[in-house]
Amino acid sequence: MIVVKFGGAVLGGAHGLRQACNEIRLLPKPLLVVVSAFANVTNRLEALAELAVHDIAAARTALEALMEYHRAIACDVLRPDVLAGWEAQVAPHHRRLEEVIEGLAIVRDLSPRTLDLIVHFGERFSSSLVLAALNSMPQDGTGHALDAAGISALDLIITDSGHRFARPDIELTRARVLEHLVPALSEHDVVVTEGYIARSTTGQATTMGRESSDYSATLLAELLGARSVTIYMSVPGVLTADPAHFSGTRTLPRLSYRMANTLAELGAKVLHPRTVGPVERAGIPLVITCIGGTSTTIGAEGAGASSVVYLEDATLISAETATASASANAFVRAIAAEHPVVWTQRFRRRLQVLATGRIARASLPEHLLADAVWLDVQDVSVVSLVQETRLNGEDLSKFFEALGPHRPAAMQGGIEGPAISVALDRTAAPGAAATLHERLITSDAEAEQWVPHLR
Repeated sequence: MIVVKFGGAVLGGAHGLRQACNEIRLLPKPLLVVVSAFANVTNRLEALAELAVHDIAAARTALEALMEYHRAIACDVLRPDVLAGWEAQVAPHHRRLEEVIEGLAIVRDLSPRTLDLIVHFGERFSSSLVLAALNSMPQDGTGHALDAAGISALDLIITDSGHRFARPDIELTRARVLEHLVPALSEHDVVVTEGYIARSTTGQATTMGRESSDYSATLLAELLGARSVTIYMSVPGVLTADPAHFSGTRTLPRLSYRMANTLAELGAKVLHPRTVGPVERAGIPLVITCIGGTSTTIGAEGAGASSVVYLEDATLISAETATASASANAFVRAIAAEHPVVWTQRFRRRLQVLATGRIARASLPEHLLADAVWLDVQDVSVVSLVQETRLNGEDLSKFFEALGPHRPAAMQGGIEGPAISVALDRTAAPGAAATLHERLITSDAEAEQWVPHLR
Protein backbone atom coordinates (compact mmCIF):
# COMPACT_ATOMS: atom_id res chain seq x y z
CA MET A 1 0.00 0.00 0.00
CA ILE A 2 1.29 3.47 -0.89
CA VAL A 3 0.23 7.01 -0.06
CA VAL A 4 0.20 9.88 -2.54
CA LYS A 5 -0.60 13.53 -2.01
CA PHE A 6 -1.63 16.11 -4.62
CA GLY A 7 -1.07 19.78 -3.84
CA GLY A 8 -3.28 22.69 -4.78
CA ALA A 9 -0.91 23.87 -7.51
CA VAL A 10 -1.29 20.45 -9.17
CA LEU A 11 -5.08 20.51 -8.79
CA GLY A 12 -5.28 23.78 -10.70
CA GLY A 13 -8.65 23.51 -12.40
CA ALA A 14 -10.17 20.90 -14.71
CA HIS A 15 -6.91 20.13 -16.53
CA GLY A 16 -5.01 19.53 -13.29
CA LEU A 17 -7.82 17.38 -11.92
CA ARG A 18 -7.76 15.17 -15.01
CA GLN A 19 -3.98 14.85 -14.86
CA ALA A 20 -4.09 13.85 -11.20
CA CYS A 21 -6.81 11.27 -11.81
CA ASN A 22 -4.94 9.79 -14.76
CA GLU A 23 -1.84 9.48 -12.56
CA ILE A 24 -3.87 7.80 -9.82
CA ARG A 25 -5.23 5.32 -12.34
CA LEU A 26 -1.67 4.20 -13.20
CA LEU A 27 -0.38 3.77 -9.65
CA PRO A 28 -0.27 0.47 -7.71
CA LYS A 29 -3.27 -0.36 -5.54
CA PRO A 30 -4.47 -0.13 -2.82
CA LEU A 31 -3.76 3.57 -2.71
CA LEU A 32 -4.47 6.35 -0.23
CA VAL A 33 -4.85 9.73 -1.95
CA VAL A 34 -4.48 12.89 0.17
CA VAL A 35 -5.53 16.16 -1.45
CA SER A 36 -5.18 19.87 -0.75
CA ALA A 37 -7.72 22.52 -1.65
CA PHE A 38 -7.54 23.63 -5.28
CA ALA A 39 -5.06 26.40 -6.08
CA ASN A 40 -5.75 29.67 -4.20
CA VAL A 41 -9.02 28.40 -2.67
CA THR A 42 -7.76 28.61 0.93
CA ASN A 43 -6.73 32.23 0.34
CA ARG A 44 -10.16 32.98 -1.12
CA LEU A 45 -11.89 31.43 1.88
CA GLU A 46 -9.76 33.44 4.32
CA ALA A 47 -10.62 36.63 2.40
CA LEU A 48 -14.30 35.61 2.41
CA ALA A 49 -14.22 35.24 6.20
CA GLU A 50 -12.71 38.73 6.62
CA LEU A 51 -15.28 40.20 4.23
CA ALA A 52 -18.17 38.69 6.18
CA VAL A 53 -17.22 40.74 9.25
CA HIS A 54 -17.26 44.06 7.39
CA ASP A 55 -19.28 43.69 4.16
CA ILE A 56 -21.79 40.86 4.08
CA ALA A 57 -22.99 41.69 0.56
CA ALA A 58 -19.46 41.35 -0.81
CA ALA A 59 -19.00 38.15 1.18
CA ARG A 60 -22.14 36.63 -0.35
CA THR A 61 -20.87 37.51 -3.82
CA ALA A 62 -17.45 36.02 -3.07
CA LEU A 63 -19.02 32.80 -1.80
CA GLU A 64 -21.13 32.38 -4.93
CA ALA A 65 -18.07 33.01 -7.11
CA LEU A 66 -16.16 30.33 -5.20
CA MET A 67 -19.00 27.85 -5.56
CA GLU A 68 -19.24 28.62 -9.27
CA TYR A 69 -15.49 28.00 -9.64
CA HIS A 70 -15.92 24.47 -8.30
CA ARG A 71 -19.15 23.89 -10.28
CA ALA A 72 -17.39 24.85 -13.51
CA ILE A 73 -14.66 22.29 -12.86
CA ALA A 74 -17.26 19.65 -12.01
CA CYS A 75 -19.28 20.34 -15.17
CA ASP A 76 -16.14 20.09 -17.29
CA VAL A 77 -14.87 16.81 -15.81
CA LEU A 78 -17.77 14.77 -14.45
CA ARG A 79 -20.27 12.57 -16.24
CA PRO A 80 -23.86 13.93 -15.90
CA ASP A 81 -24.93 11.16 -13.53
CA VAL A 82 -21.87 11.67 -11.31
CA LEU A 83 -22.29 15.46 -11.48
CA ALA A 84 -25.75 15.24 -9.94
CA GLY A 85 -24.39 13.19 -7.05
CA TRP A 86 -21.53 15.62 -6.50
CA GLU A 87 -23.93 18.59 -6.40
CA ALA A 88 -26.05 16.83 -3.79
CA GLN A 89 -22.94 16.07 -1.71
CA VAL A 90 -21.62 19.65 -1.63
CA ALA A 91 -24.96 21.40 -1.18
CA PRO A 92 -24.81 21.02 2.65
CA HIS A 93 -21.30 22.51 2.65
CA HIS A 94 -22.61 25.50 0.69
CA ARG A 95 -25.50 26.00 3.09
CA ARG A 96 -23.23 25.75 6.12
CA LEU A 97 -20.87 28.35 4.70
CA GLU A 98 -23.83 30.66 4.10
CA GLU A 99 -24.91 30.24 7.72
CA VAL A 100 -21.44 30.94 9.08
CA ILE A 101 -20.86 34.13 7.10
CA GLU A 102 -24.31 35.43 8.03
CA GLY A 103 -23.42 34.80 11.67
CA LEU A 104 -20.12 36.62 11.27
CA ALA A 105 -21.98 39.65 9.91
CA ILE A 106 -23.92 39.75 13.20
CA VAL A 107 -21.15 39.10 15.76
CA ARG A 108 -18.45 40.96 13.76
CA ASP A 109 -15.69 38.89 15.35
CA LEU A 110 -13.63 36.32 13.45
CA SER A 111 -12.16 33.82 15.89
CA PRO A 112 -9.53 31.19 14.97
CA ARG A 113 -12.18 28.51 15.57
CA THR A 114 -14.58 30.11 13.06
CA LEU A 115 -11.80 30.70 10.54
CA ASP A 116 -10.86 27.00 10.71
CA LEU A 117 -14.50 26.08 10.14
CA ILE A 118 -14.65 28.25 7.02
CA VAL A 119 -11.33 27.36 5.41
CA HIS A 120 -11.66 23.61 5.98
CA PHE A 121 -14.36 23.51 3.31
CA GLY A 122 -11.69 24.12 0.65
CA GLU A 123 -10.35 20.60 1.22
CA ARG A 124 -13.86 19.18 1.44
CA PHE A 125 -14.70 20.59 -2.01
CA SER A 126 -11.40 19.32 -3.41
CA SER A 127 -11.70 15.78 -2.08
CA SER A 128 -15.29 15.51 -3.28
CA LEU A 129 -14.24 16.57 -6.79
CA VAL A 130 -11.30 14.17 -6.92
CA LEU A 131 -13.48 11.27 -5.77
CA ALA A 132 -16.24 12.13 -8.23
CA ALA A 133 -13.72 12.47 -11.07
CA LEU A 134 -12.24 9.05 -10.28
CA ASN A 135 -15.73 7.56 -10.36
CA SER A 136 -16.33 9.25 -13.73
CA MET A 137 -13.35 7.54 -15.34
CA PRO A 138 -14.11 4.87 -17.94
CA GLN A 139 -13.20 1.24 -17.55
CA ASP A 140 -9.67 0.29 -18.51
CA GLY A 141 -8.72 -2.18 -21.24
CA THR A 142 -9.55 -5.14 -19.01
CA GLY A 143 -13.05 -3.86 -18.33
CA HIS A 144 -12.14 -2.85 -14.78
CA ALA A 145 -13.62 0.39 -13.42
CA LEU A 146 -11.71 2.06 -10.63
CA ASP A 147 -13.28 1.44 -7.23
CA ALA A 148 -12.79 4.62 -5.22
CA ALA A 149 -14.20 5.69 -1.85
CA GLY A 150 -13.81 8.72 0.38
CA ILE A 151 -13.19 9.18 4.11
CA SER A 152 -12.92 12.70 5.49
CA ALA A 153 -9.80 13.59 7.45
CA LEU A 154 -12.21 14.92 10.09
CA ASP A 155 -12.96 11.27 10.85
CA LEU A 156 -9.29 10.23 10.85
CA ILE A 157 -6.97 12.85 12.33
CA ILE A 158 -7.82 13.94 15.87
CA THR A 159 -6.07 17.01 17.28
CA ASP A 160 -5.97 19.31 20.27
CA SER A 161 -8.01 22.53 20.19
CA GLY A 162 -5.16 24.72 18.97
CA HIS A 163 -7.04 26.21 16.04
CA ARG A 164 -4.96 27.22 13.00
CA PHE A 165 -1.94 25.27 14.33
CA ALA A 166 -3.54 22.16 15.82
CA ARG A 167 -1.37 19.23 16.91
CA PRO A 168 -2.56 15.66 16.30
CA ASP A 169 -3.16 13.21 19.12
CA ILE A 170 -1.23 10.28 17.68
CA GLU A 171 -2.94 7.51 19.65
CA LEU A 172 -6.47 8.77 18.99
CA THR A 173 -5.58 9.19 15.31
CA ARG A 174 -4.08 5.70 15.20
CA ALA A 175 -7.35 4.28 16.57
CA ARG A 176 -9.37 6.10 13.87
CA VAL A 177 -7.01 4.89 11.15
CA LEU A 178 -7.38 1.28 12.30
CA GLU A 179 -11.14 1.62 12.66
CA HIS A 180 -11.96 3.43 9.41
CA LEU A 181 -9.04 3.66 7.00
CA VAL A 182 -7.53 0.17 7.13
CA PRO A 183 -10.87 -1.58 6.34
CA ALA A 184 -11.61 0.91 3.53
CA LEU A 185 -8.24 0.25 1.89
CA SER A 186 -8.87 -3.49 2.03
CA GLU A 187 -12.22 -3.03 0.29
CA HIS A 188 -11.42 -0.38 -2.35
CA ASP A 189 -8.73 0.32 -4.94
CA VAL A 190 -8.43 3.96 -3.86
CA VAL A 191 -9.43 5.91 -0.77
CA VAL A 192 -9.49 9.72 -0.96
CA THR A 193 -9.05 11.99 2.06
CA GLU A 194 -7.94 15.53 2.81
CA GLY A 195 -4.72 17.08 4.06
CA TYR A 196 -4.40 20.10 6.36
CA ILE A 197 -7.75 19.61 8.12
CA ALA A 198 -8.70 17.53 11.14
CA ARG A 199 -11.11 17.43 14.08
CA SER A 200 -10.40 18.37 17.68
CA THR A 201 -11.17 16.11 20.63
CA THR A 202 -14.13 18.41 21.31
CA GLY A 203 -15.55 17.94 17.82
CA GLN A 204 -14.66 21.17 15.97
CA ALA A 205 -12.92 21.36 12.61
CA THR A 206 -9.25 22.29 13.02
CA THR A 207 -6.34 23.00 10.69
CA MET A 208 -2.71 22.12 11.31
CA GLY A 209 -0.93 25.11 9.77
CA ARG A 210 -0.68 26.33 6.18
CA GLU A 211 0.95 23.86 3.79
CA SER A 212 0.54 21.01 6.30
CA SER A 213 -1.19 18.66 3.84
CA ASP A 214 2.18 16.99 3.25
CA TYR A 215 2.37 16.29 6.97
CA SER A 216 -1.12 14.76 6.88
CA ALA A 217 0.07 12.37 4.17
CA THR A 218 3.24 11.27 5.95
CA LEU A 219 1.47 10.92 9.31
CA LEU A 220 -1.19 8.64 7.82
CA ALA A 221 1.52 6.69 5.98
CA GLU A 222 3.36 6.10 9.25
CA LEU A 223 0.22 4.86 11.00
CA LEU A 224 -0.66 2.61 8.05
CA GLY A 225 2.84 1.19 7.64
CA ALA A 226 2.82 2.29 3.99
CA ARG A 227 5.51 1.19 1.55
CA SER A 228 6.20 4.73 0.31
CA VAL A 229 4.83 8.27 0.12
CA THR A 230 4.85 10.39 -3.03
CA ILE A 231 4.02 14.10 -2.93
CA TYR A 232 3.07 15.66 -6.27
CA MET A 233 3.94 19.35 -6.58
CA SER A 234 4.41 21.93 -9.31
CA VAL A 235 8.22 21.52 -9.11
CA PRO A 236 10.25 18.42 -10.11
CA GLY A 237 11.58 17.46 -6.70
CA VAL A 238 13.73 19.25 -4.15
CA LEU A 239 15.95 21.72 -5.99
CA THR A 240 19.23 23.47 -5.34
CA ALA A 241 17.18 26.63 -4.66
CA ASP A 242 13.65 27.97 -5.11
CA PRO A 243 13.06 28.29 -8.88
CA ALA A 244 10.72 31.21 -8.23
CA HIS A 245 13.76 33.28 -7.24
CA PHE A 246 16.75 31.66 -8.99
CA SER A 247 17.66 30.55 -12.48
CA GLY A 248 19.68 27.42 -13.22
CA THR A 249 18.22 25.41 -10.34
CA ARG A 250 18.64 21.64 -10.44
CA THR A 251 16.87 18.67 -8.96
CA LEU A 252 18.65 16.86 -6.14
CA PRO A 253 18.04 13.15 -6.88
CA ARG A 254 18.54 11.88 -3.33
CA LEU A 255 18.48 13.46 0.14
CA SER A 256 18.81 12.11 3.65
CA TYR A 257 16.02 12.58 6.16
CA ARG A 258 18.40 14.82 8.12
CA MET A 259 19.09 17.20 5.26
CA ALA A 260 15.41 17.31 4.28
CA ASN A 261 14.48 18.17 7.86
CA THR A 262 17.07 20.93 7.96
CA LEU A 263 15.80 22.43 4.70
CA ALA A 264 12.24 22.42 6.02
CA GLU A 265 13.21 23.96 9.35
CA LEU A 266 15.08 26.77 7.58
CA GLY A 267 12.06 27.70 5.49
CA ALA A 268 12.37 25.81 2.19
CA LYS A 269 8.86 26.02 0.71
CA VAL A 270 9.02 22.57 -0.84
CA LEU A 271 8.71 20.87 2.58
CA HIS A 272 6.51 21.61 5.58
CA PRO A 273 8.62 21.46 8.77
CA ARG A 274 6.68 18.48 10.17
CA THR A 275 6.57 16.44 6.95
CA VAL A 276 9.69 14.34 7.29
CA GLY A 277 9.37 13.22 10.92
CA PRO A 278 6.74 10.48 10.42
CA VAL A 279 8.46 8.84 7.46
CA GLU A 280 11.83 9.01 9.18
CA ARG A 281 10.44 7.28 12.26
CA ALA A 282 8.89 4.59 10.09
CA GLY A 283 11.81 4.28 7.64
CA ILE A 284 9.50 5.00 4.68
CA PRO A 285 10.93 6.61 1.52
CA LEU A 286 9.42 9.99 0.63
CA VAL A 287 9.37 11.03 -3.03
CA ILE A 288 8.89 14.67 -4.10
CA THR A 289 7.96 15.04 -7.77
CA CYS A 290 5.67 16.58 -10.36
CA ILE A 291 3.50 14.63 -12.78
CA GLY A 292 5.75 13.41 -15.57
CA GLY A 293 8.86 15.10 -14.14
CA THR A 294 12.04 14.25 -12.30
CA SER A 295 11.95 13.47 -8.58
CA THR A 296 13.82 13.55 -5.29
CA THR A 297 13.83 10.52 -3.01
CA ILE A 298 14.29 11.23 0.69
CA GLY A 299 15.57 8.34 2.78
CA ALA A 300 18.17 7.22 5.27
CA GLU A 301 21.12 8.21 3.07
CA GLY A 302 21.73 11.20 0.81
CA ALA A 303 24.13 11.83 -2.04
CA GLY A 304 26.35 14.69 -0.88
CA ALA A 305 23.96 17.40 -2.11
CA SER A 306 23.88 21.13 -1.33
CA SER A 307 21.00 23.60 -1.45
CA VAL A 308 20.44 27.31 -0.83
CA VAL A 309 17.34 28.38 1.08
CA TYR A 310 16.16 31.96 0.57
CA LEU A 311 13.41 33.11 2.92
CA GLU A 312 12.26 36.47 1.63
CA ASP A 313 10.03 37.62 4.50
CA ALA A 314 11.13 37.04 8.07
CA THR A 315 11.23 38.90 11.36
CA LEU A 316 14.21 39.01 13.72
CA ILE A 317 13.14 39.61 17.31
CA SER A 318 15.99 40.54 19.64
CA ALA A 319 15.61 41.03 23.37
CA GLU A 320 17.62 41.46 26.53
CA THR A 321 16.45 40.42 29.97
CA ALA A 322 17.53 41.79 33.33
CA THR A 323 18.96 38.44 34.38
CA ALA A 324 20.36 35.41 32.56
CA SER A 325 17.89 33.15 34.38
CA ALA A 326 14.76 35.00 33.19
CA SER A 327 12.45 32.59 31.37
CA ALA A 328 11.68 33.20 27.69
CA ASN A 329 9.92 29.90 26.96
CA ALA A 330 6.35 31.21 27.12
CA PHE A 331 7.27 34.18 24.89
CA VAL A 332 8.81 31.93 22.22
CA ARG A 333 5.92 29.44 22.36
CA ALA A 334 3.38 32.22 21.83
CA ILE A 335 5.25 33.46 18.76
CA ALA A 336 5.55 29.91 17.39
CA ALA A 337 1.79 29.43 17.77
CA GLU A 338 1.25 32.15 15.16
CA HIS A 339 4.38 32.05 12.97
CA PRO A 340 6.81 29.21 12.18
CA VAL A 341 10.04 29.86 14.10
CA VAL A 342 13.19 29.28 12.07
CA TRP A 343 15.58 29.48 15.01
CA THR A 344 15.85 30.59 18.61
CA GLN A 345 19.15 31.51 20.26
CA ARG A 346 19.79 32.39 23.89
CA PHE A 347 23.10 33.51 25.35
CA ARG A 348 22.91 34.65 28.93
CA ARG A 349 20.67 37.75 28.92
CA ARG A 350 20.34 38.01 25.11
CA LEU A 351 17.58 36.32 23.11
CA GLN A 352 17.06 36.08 19.35
CA VAL A 353 13.98 34.64 17.69
CA LEU A 354 13.78 34.41 13.91
CA ALA A 355 10.28 33.73 12.58
CA THR A 356 8.78 33.58 9.09
CA GLY A 357 6.57 36.43 7.88
CA ARG A 358 6.41 40.04 8.98
CA ILE A 359 5.44 40.51 12.61
CA ALA A 360 4.45 43.89 14.01
CA ARG A 361 5.93 44.71 17.39
CA ALA A 362 2.48 45.58 18.71
CA SER A 363 1.39 41.98 18.15
CA LEU A 364 4.24 40.47 20.20
CA PRO A 365 3.33 38.96 23.60
CA GLU A 366 5.85 41.12 25.48
CA HIS A 367 4.08 40.43 28.78
CA LEU A 368 5.32 36.83 28.53
CA LEU A 369 8.99 37.84 28.40
CA ALA A 370 10.04 38.02 32.02
CA ASP A 371 12.24 40.96 33.09
CA ALA A 372 12.70 42.34 29.55
CA VAL A 373 14.75 45.53 29.51
CA TRP A 374 15.09 45.91 25.75
CA LEU A 375 13.32 44.53 22.67
CA ASP A 376 13.82 45.18 18.96
CA VAL A 377 12.03 43.96 15.82
CA GLN A 378 13.60 43.93 12.33
CA ASP A 379 12.21 42.95 8.94
CA VAL A 380 14.87 40.71 7.39
CA SER A 381 15.44 38.02 4.79
CA VAL A 382 17.26 34.77 5.52
CA VAL A 383 19.92 33.10 3.40
CA SER A 384 20.99 29.56 4.32
CA LEU A 385 23.36 26.96 2.93
CA VAL A 386 22.46 23.34 3.70
CA GLN A 387 24.68 20.34 2.89
CA GLU A 388 24.62 16.60 3.42
CA THR A 389 28.21 16.81 4.67
CA ARG A 390 29.54 19.04 7.42
CA LEU A 391 30.60 22.52 6.39
CA ASN A 392 34.37 23.03 6.28
CA GLY A 393 36.52 26.14 6.25
CA GLU A 394 36.43 26.42 2.46
CA ASP A 395 32.62 26.22 2.41
CA LEU A 396 32.35 28.97 5.01
CA SER A 397 34.86 31.14 3.19
CA LYS A 398 32.82 30.94 -0.01
CA PHE A 399 29.63 31.56 1.94
CA PHE A 400 30.86 34.81 3.48
CA GLU A 401 32.50 35.92 0.22
CA ALA A 402 29.05 35.65 -1.39
CA LEU A 403 27.64 37.99 1.26
CA GLY A 404 30.11 40.64 0.18
CA PRO A 405 30.07 43.79 2.33
CA HIS A 406 26.71 43.02 3.91
CA ARG A 407 26.87 42.41 7.64
CA PRO A 408 24.45 39.80 9.01
CA ALA A 409 22.01 40.94 11.68
CA ALA A 410 22.11 37.41 13.11
CA MET A 411 23.70 34.08 12.32
CA GLN A 412 23.22 30.44 13.25
CA GLY A 413 25.28 27.34 12.48
CA GLY A 414 28.71 27.14 10.95
CA ILE A 415 31.75 24.90 11.01
CA GLU A 416 31.26 21.25 11.98
CA GLY A 417 27.54 21.53 11.22
CA PRO A 418 25.51 20.79 8.07
CA ALA A 419 24.06 24.31 7.67
CA ILE A 420 24.70 27.99 8.17
CA SER A 421 22.04 30.74 8.12
CA VAL A 422 22.24 34.51 8.23
CA ALA A 423 19.59 37.20 8.60
CA LEU A 424 20.26 40.05 6.19
CA ASP A 425 18.77 43.37 5.21
CA ARG A 426 15.93 42.60 2.79
CA THR A 427 17.49 44.65 -0.02
CA ALA A 428 20.85 42.88 0.23
CA ALA A 429 19.64 39.29 0.58
CA PRO A 430 18.53 38.50 -3.00
CA GLY A 431 21.89 39.34 -4.53
CA ALA A 432 23.80 37.50 -1.83
CA ALA A 433 21.64 34.40 -2.22
CA ALA A 434 22.02 34.43 -6.02
CA THR A 435 25.79 34.76 -5.75
CA LEU A 436 25.92 31.93 -3.23
CA HIS A 437 23.86 29.66 -5.47
CA GLU A 438 26.05 30.43 -8.47
CA ARG A 439 29.35 29.83 -6.67
CA LEU A 440 28.51 26.84 -4.50
CA ILE A 441 25.67 25.02 -6.21
CA THR A 442 26.07 25.26 -9.97
CA SER A 443 29.40 23.44 -9.74
CA ASP A 444 27.93 20.63 -7.61
CA ALA A 445 28.24 17.45 -9.68
CA GLU A 446 25.84 15.60 -7.38
CA ALA A 447 22.90 17.64 -8.68
CA GLU A 448 22.58 16.18 -12.15
CA GLN A 449 19.12 17.19 -13.32
CA TRP A 450 18.72 20.72 -14.65
CA VAL A 451 15.31 22.38 -14.72
CA PRO A 452 14.42 25.65 -16.48
CA HIS A 453 13.89 28.96 -14.73
CA LEU A 454 10.18 29.05 -13.90
CA ARG A 455 9.51 32.73 -13.54
